[in-house]
Amino acid sequence: MRQLYLFVLVLVGIIGTGERGYADTYPEVVFDNSLVKGIYAKSKVDYQGRSWVENLNHHLLVSDTLFFTPGNALSLQYKSAIDGDWQVDLQYSRQKLHYQVERSDYLVLKLFIKSENTKADNLPKISIRQKQSETDQLELASYIKNLDYNKWIDVRIPIADFKNLYVKESITTLRFAQNGTDDGMHYLFIDQVEFLAKDVSRVKLSSPAILSSATAYDKQVHLQWQLPLTPSIRYIKIYRSEDNQNFQAVGIRPISMQGCLDYVSEVNKTYQYKITWVDYNYEESPFSEVREIKTKLLQKTELLDLVQGAHVNYFAENYDINSGMYLPFRMKERAVVSVKESGNAILSLLVGVEKQRINRSLAVGRISRMVYFLAKAQNHLGVFPAYFDGRTGLPEHRDNEATYDILATSSMIEALLVARQYFSKNDDVEVDLRKRITALWENIKWNQLLAEGYSDVLVEKISVVDTSYHYPTLGGINESMNAYLLAMSSPKYAIPLSAYENGIKNIDLTYSSDYNKMDSLAKDTVMALMRSFRLAINPLQNRPENMANRVSVFQDTMMYGEHLLFGFSGSTLLDLYKPFFTIDPKLLRDSAINYEEAIRNYIKVRKRRDNEIGVGSTNSDVWGFYQRMDSIGSYRINPAIAPSSMFILNEEGEKAVLALYHNYGENFFTEYGFRAWLDLRNNDVSDEYFATNQAAITVCLENARSGLIWNLYKEIPEIKVLLTKLFGEDK
Repeated sequence: MRQLYLFVLVLVGIIGTGERGYADTYPEVVFDNSLVKGIYAKSKVDYQGRSWVENLNHHLLVSDTLFFTPGNALSLQYKSAIDGDWQVDLQYSRQKLHYQVERSDYLVLKLFIKSENTKADNLPKISIRQKQSETDQLELASYIKNLDYNKWIDVRIPIADFKNLYVKESITTLRFAQNGTDDGMHYLFIDQVEFLAKDVSRVKLSSPAILSSATAYDKQVHLQWQLPLTPSIRYIKIYRSEDNQNFQAVGIRPISMQGCLDYVSEVNKTYQYKITWVDYNYEESPFSEVREIKTKLLQKTELLDLVQGAHVNYFAENYDINSGMYLPFRMKERAVVSVKESGNAILSLLVGVEKQRINRSLAVGRISRMVYFLAKAQNHLGVFPAYFDGRTGLPEHRDNEATYDILATSSMIEALLVARQYFSKNDDVEVDLRKRITALWENIKWNQLLAEGYSDVLVEKISVVDTSYHYPTLGGINESMNAYLLAMSSPKYAIPLSAYENGIKNIDLTYSSDYNKMDSLAKDTVMALMRSFRLAINPLQNRPENMANRVSVFQDTMMYGEHLLFGFSGSTLLDLYKPFFTIDPKLLRDSAINYEEAIRNYIKVRKRRDNEIGVGSTNSDVWGFYQRMDSIGSYRINPAIAPSSMFILNEEGEKAVLALYHNYGENFFTEYGFRAWLDLRNNDVSDEYFATNQAAITVCLENARSGLIWNLYKEIPEIKVLLTKLFGEDK
């Protein structure tokens, strides 16, 4: 199973037919395929009066038998009445909202007119929405040279023709709307909707594609290809056969992928594969040679390897080439990288190296690039902002706040210290890496990151612009713990050991679960009462007025038959998991807190609650709901919550991994692991990934199986000394 971590794992989303596929694709693509059967969840249908649009729960239907690129196309059936109106929105996914078009670009789509009564003026109008603005509507027919039926038509609209479009503003929606009116029913198919640059390579694809290998794992087939540097290649197109005669197109992949995973319906069955390169005009190269495989059943341990390897691959593939840092989304004009999630990337890469799925020297090179980047990048008191431009090393401030983030920095530094332990060889490269990590670590002036009025309480952010603004303080059983342990163990700028009691075991009032349940008026009242209380009986008479208000984390509660030491919060369990990516709970030998027992109780309560809710699932191993804040109270499954519990509840976590994979893996599991969420009520899945989710599954599963990250963390010399000071010698 070693090779499971080496390839790009892409799962073709087949539901029912055995022939459906989808492509994880480019940010400029508005639509290529629906990830679920039957509907396109990111469409929205609205009609009034005597007009009508075919829909299911206000979503467009999709066709999985007629499409331009495999495996489906949008189905648009409508009636445009005189006393009526309709519109259909194709919404850009959240991860693509940063994509910005150029004035010289084209909007391109493929159109199939099935109804032969449909004339040019019956075709819809089209417009582009950007936040609260909308462009003028254009007639599709004006961009069709020859109106034809029952064949795919290429429609190209110059972006310059859309009046009132702002090229520096992100696109949110593409809208089709009623145009002419008549009494007829019109039936169209729409596919491959995308923005393309005016000048793309036109080099003819004359050489055959190269399919280098095909290997079967369970119901999934791993394909690898050797992609040339030909600039005109847009996609890789995949064909499958069951008889080596009739090949059907089952998927396309972008050129960023060097391989994929194709889902098939049966084990112990023989399949044949071949591929082609596809250019920007969707013309194909000659076929590759045919590769034949026979699927086989995987054992439980092998399936866990497969799942864990896919999540490792998320961080192996999503990074900025300049800085080596984790790249949360792709933009044309700059490369915004995340400091906090780059820490999670490092931990995940270490897991891949340890299992000999990622080359050690490649991982060292990638992490070295991060360290070089951070050594030159802008910082304040050794603290980094949450985001950088990976090309310049300049901060990428969110919401126009010029701040430096203590939690993001601690996530990164902690992971680098773990890496410093792991890369322990005495060769020049690893010795140099360790020295540079130590330099970054020793440069953080923790004793200057304290809240006003405290000597042992950290703030979450610092600002060099508005030094008078007081950011909330860190505390609680969350990733604040990691920051405090680093700050107390700092070799040069340590804060007092009292931070364990006063910093970790108290939380800023604004983050208190009870406080967050109040409305704004109640919060104002509490603050007024606390101010009155301090003036009346507070023994610390000289406490500054703007000193942070903090409350104890202890809120003894009983729920679902379990004792919750810190009270019940509606926040995700991932907040509770995060500090224990690196910290083995057994290391914290606290007389007041049994961390292992406390974590288990919280997980048990959440599982029992979710099983009781049971929104859309009858399997008790499928849990980990989080509620989306909307009027209908829709519940979604976060796939990291239940599987990651394996680090402390091995059996429950393992069952959750296998249940999600076996029951929903066909359209929920991809080359990057589980998608961000699954909505069982609305038959929808996310088309994006959450970095924290991918790291949680990677690291928590590994700690459960080998204790790798835990064992490295506890051997960090500075941490080892600190734990002895706090809790005494480990007996």
